Amino acid sequence: MKKLLTIVSSKDNNITTETFTAIQDFLKVDIKSKWLANERACEIYFISDKTVIVDQLIEYFNTCLYDWAYQNAQENSKRIFISDMDSTIIKQECIDEIADLANVKEEVEDITRRAMEGEIAFADALENRVGLLKGMKLELLNEIFQKIEFNDGAEKLLINLNKQKIKTILVSGGFTFFTKKISEKLNFHENYANNLEVIDDILTGKVIPPIIDSISKKKILKKTIESHKLTNAEVVAIGDGANDLEMIKEAGLGISYRGKPILKANANGHIEHTGLDSLLYFIGIPEDRIID
Repeated sequence: MKKLLTIVSSKDNNITTETFTAIQDFLKVDIKSKWLANERACEIYFISDKTVIVDQLIEYFNTCLYDWAYQNAQENSKRIFISDMDSTIIKQECIDEIADLANVKEEVEDITRRAMEGEIAFADALENRVGLLKGMKLELLNEIFQKIEFNDGAEKLLINLNKQKIKTILVSGGFTFFTKKISEKLNFHENYANNLEVIDDILTGKVIPPIIDSISKKKILKKTIESHKLTNAEVVAIGDGANDLEMIKEAGLGISYRGKPILKANANGHIEHTGLDSLLYFIGIPEDRIID
C-alpha cells in the first residue's frame, strides 16, 4: 500500500538530502518526496505494508528535531479536526490552576499526573480533584481565564482549518467554563467538557454527569463522523494524555502533542519540536496556502 510520511523541521535543523537518504535506509524502500515548505516541511511517499514507523526512525527524527505523521497516502485529506484543550491547545491544565487558588495545588497536580499517565481512571481522578475545590467562588475562575496562554501555532492552526472548511471540535476532560471561552476565541465550531455544579456562585465540589472521559471523547468523534456521513480516515485528532487515547486511536490520523508515553505509543504522528500549526502540513496543506 502507498504510504505517506510527512516531516516538519524545527527552526534549528532544516530538512536536507541527507535526511532523505537516512529515511530510505531506515525504511529499506525507494522513496519519492514533495516539498510543502522548502527545507522545512516535506511529504515522502513509498510502498509498504507496515502500519507503524520503526522505532529507530522515530529516534532519528527526535535527534534531528523533526516532527512527523504517518498515514495511508490516499487518506491525508481531512474533514474533521478534534482536539483536547488542556496542555494541547492551551499551555495550562485549568484544574491545576484552580487548585492553586484554592491552596490544594500539590494534591490536585499529583492526581492529574497519575490520570494523564493512565495510572488511575479519569472519572475517579476528576471527582477526587473537584471535591478538593468545594467552597471556591466561581468568580475566581475568571482570574484563571485571564492568565491562559495558547500553545505555539494554535491560533494559526484554527484560522487555517476554518479557511479549509474543516469542522473543528474542542473536547476536554476539563470544564465548560473554559472550553466555551476558548472556542469563542479560536472559532471552534463545537466544544464539549464537564459541568461544575455551582450553587449561589460557589463550587459544590461535584461534577454534573455525564463525565467527559476517554470513552466519551471517542463517542463524540464517532457521532460526528456518522452525522456527517464521513469515515474515520477523514478525521485528525490531537491530544497529550491518557484521556485522549481512545480518540487518538479512533481517528484516521491521531497526533500526540508533547504527549505522555502511553499516548505517544498509540499515535501515528508526534509534535514535539514545532508548533501546533505543523498539523497543517500533516494534512497536506502547502505553505503557499497557509495564512500566517
